[in-house]
Amino acid sequence: MDIPELYNRKPVCNWRNFIVPSVHHIILFTILLLLLLHVKLSAGTVSRGNDPSADGTINFTVTVLDKATLAPLQNVVVVLSEGASVVASSSTNPFGKAAFNDLQSGTYLLSAHYVGYHDFNDTVLVDPGHKSYGVMLSEKTLLAGEVVVTGEKLRSTATSIDITAGRQVFAGETYHASPAGTMTQLIQQNLSGAVKAPTGEVHIRGMHGEYTYLVDGIPIPLGVFGGLNEIVDPKVISKITFYTGGFPAEYGGQLAGLMDIQNKVPTGLFHMDFSTFLGSYLNSNYASPGNDRGGSGNINSNGQALSLSNHAGKLGYFIGASRQETDRRIDQPSEQIFHDHGFDYFTYGKFDYLLDSRNYITMNLNYSKTQTQIPYNPAEGILLDQQGSYNAFQTLSYYRVISGEPDNETNLFIGGFLREGGLNFTPGINDFNKTYLNGDSTNGYVVSQNRTFTTLGIRAKYDERLSHHFKYAFGFNYGNTSGKEDFRFFNASGSSLLNNTTYHGFDAGAFAETEWHPYEWTRIDLGIRYDVHNVPSLPDQSQLSPRLKWSFFLDEFNSISLSYDRLFMPTNIENLGTVASLLGNNAAPTLPEKDNLYEIAFLRNWQNGFNTKISGFYKTASPGLDDQTLGASTIRVNVNIANVKSTGIEFSLTYSNPATPFSGYINASLIHAYGRGPVSGGFLPADPSIEPFDLDHDERLSSVFVINYQPANFFLSLSANYASGLANGNEDYSFKTGLFDFNQGGHTTPAWILDLSGGYTFNLSHGQSIEPSIYVTNLLDHTHLLKGAFFSGASYEERRNIVFRLAYHL
Repeated sequence: MDIPELYNRKPVCNWRNFIVPSVHHIILFTILLLLLLHVKLSAGTVSRGNDPSADGTINFTVTVLDKATLAPLQNVVVVLSEGASVVASSSTNPFGKAAFNDLQSGTYLLSAHYVGYHDFNDTVLVDPGHKSYGVMLSEKTLLAGEVVVTGEKLRSTATSIDITAGRQVFAGETYHASPAGTMTQLIQQNLSGAVKAPTGEVHIRGMHGEYTYLVDGIPIPLGVFGGLNEIVDPKVISKITFYTGGFPAEYGGQLAGLMDIQNKVPTGLFHMDFSTFLGSYLNSNYASPGNDRGGSGNINSNGQALSLSNHAGKLGYFIGASRQETDRRIDQPSEQIFHDHGFDYFTYGKFDYLLDSRNYITMNLNYSKTQTQIPYNPAEGILLDQQGSYNAFQTLSYYRVISGEPDNETNLFIGGFLREGGLNFTPGINDFNKTYLNGDSTNGYVVSQNRTFTTLGIRAKYDERLSHHFKYAFGFNYGNTSGKEDFRFFNASGSSLLNNTTYHGFDAGAFAETEWHPYEWTRIDLGIRYDVHNVPSLPDQSQLSPRLKWSFFLDEFNSISLSYDRLFMPTNIENLGTVASLLGNNAAPTLPEKDNLYEIAFLRNWQNGFNTKISGFYKTASPGLDDQTLGASTIRVNVNIANVKSTGIEFSLTYSNPATPFSGYINASLIHAYGRGPVSGGFLPADPSIEPFDLDHDERLSSVFVINYQPANFFLSLSANYASGLANGNEDYSFKTGLFDFNQGGHTTPAWILDLSGGYTFNLSHGQSIEPSIYVTNLLDHTHLLKGAFFSGASYEERRNIVFRLAYHL
């Protein structure tokens, strides 16, 4: 079968085709099952009667309950220390349990912290006879007429480093971002290797936007390609664990980064939070901000947020909603604000139900919507475009503890999800960037879009620890997507042409993984997964992906890890082939990205409040992914770059010491991501050039410096961001490919951006408090071209913006 015939065959896209797979699918799944059986039988030779601490280490469990109701508390921060040195930290799961693996026998100071509860401190003994400990936390209840003069605050930095796992961890309680901040900004601030990008994007390790959110164990697929609104609101996040390498085999999909998110959960009695904010750019040098703004006058942004939580027996709920309005919704292509007014709405609900001590159910309900003008440079012509997008997801997760016996734990997880999204783009009928069809250079059109999709999926995982030394897990995920795409071509003369299509597709994967800890100084995480990607216009794409992470524990405070990941990154399930042919583009569709990722990392706990992580990585992609637009239209599509190479060095440092109100962190990275053509896919004519070029999301040097001052009831935070510059669109530059070849002639000017924030909490009677705070972004009002026109348009940095926020807590 030749290539054109292969691309033009009728797509396979229904449930039956997945249930009755091809022969090679059956063979590969059989291999997975045989591997799992071999793991089970091999591990069974490890005697359960052996002393699990024979190698000198202990798996220790802390259970945290509400003292009044005896209900387990989730997301409690539990810390084990020796003197002034933090040895390990963990947070409790839905059953109130925090696990500490491979501890040395000895005496530790145990601290437990949870928002709304009094802190707990005690000395605990960890040895073969003491592998668990129980903690009862008391809620901060206030008697009538009582006035609180001082308050407890977690004196830690928003970003920390898990020395054992080698991951960066974000804590929402101590994060002080602008109330208008987005999830992509949170990632850029708190993840080493993440780079600031135009609105709605974040670049991780030289890649464009191929990352995944995991909410309560369920992967949330990204939305319509080109949509702007956020899937997750930072204001409802309690904790994020970041993965950028050494991925467990259970995780698939778009893996430039994985954000394992734990959202806020109901705590104790009734709580309410309400906040409002106002922001203004009048203090900046925007000169004339343009004549097409909102009607707020001198106030350029405002917003409100409300959240409620409570427990009713075994049922707990958290409900939140927010609204934002701004005169600068999207990074504009010129220095002035012009035609950029927008609104964002977000609602979220979380419901927990504890069936019994071994069974737990949690549900997430989310809906967000954005309506905005599209900014343009009036010197180039008129573009009166409007865009609306929405995202929603609903998840239902079931956790079962089959066995809670120490060193013989067994767990089952089953989760289902429904994911919806849409994009509605309405151009101005007199827009200057007309689209011409099939070689017709006389009749130009503008193109409106109305695109929707729905994904229904399931994920399941079974894990069992056979001994202190060995654990295994296996599972699968499946998501079926259907959607509709309506494109309308029209012009001022009344000509109109419609292009309407529907589509179906699926993503499926299965995995098996093991954790083997033969000696106290080493651990091997080995896994394998198999993925299938089914989309219109392509035969099924698949890959068998091995994963390996080998960790060496030099002592309690120093570790080294080596990892290899084979990655399979599918594209969005869409059907742009028919509209592309209407535009005269009949080339091949886009293939999934296939990567080899190698990483080495060294982590150290300096025993004085400082933790560091230094890592280096090398990744090859064949093919890689980027995005372009179809002709002069606004329709964005993924494209393939034949070969992409990314090399990087990352450094993270965190400081946190309970004895001082100061904390801070540094995230810095030196990364070079470049590609060699041809550039193909996306139904666009292939670009045959094979000369190397820096990707438009390549930024060589990026760093974030944050220092916090947080005494009781008060916070002050200063952050400094340095960026050496994204691509500036210079196509005549001769690019070099070394890590230290900055190729500055092909990048925007380097820039420092400083942000400052501060606030104070006034505690009132009956558990009430108010917190005024102020946030200044781009403190020095630096004019900066964030990214030049390359595969997509130019974007300028946000100028100085002062936001005042007032919050009420009950």
